[in-house]
Amino acid sequence: MENEGAIGQLKTDPALKGLSAVKNGRVYGVLPYNFYNINYETVFADAYFIGKILYPDRFADIDPAEKADEIYTFFVGQPVFDELNSEYRDLGFAQLPL
Repeated sequence: MENEGAIGQLKTDPALKGLSAVKNGRVYGVLPYNFYNINYETVFADAYFIGKILYPDRFADIDPAEKADEIYTFFVGQPVFDELNSEYRDLGFAQLPL
């Protein structure tokens, strides 16, 4: 069986399985933002996604993936959300399958 890391822990650790977010299927993935340094563009992109989850009415006009590409284009010159997300099994900006 492939090591599922944190997702595997959420599925199997009794303490984590007891969390209401896990019980109710309300666990979401964001992209990691530390890789030798802080990737501020990812911090900002993650924040928009988190805002969309917590305050859907206030972020109704925001598509987090599109906003991420807008941010990445500003910082690194290219819309790289899909490329980055694919490195993490497309679990960024998604409800995690538990």
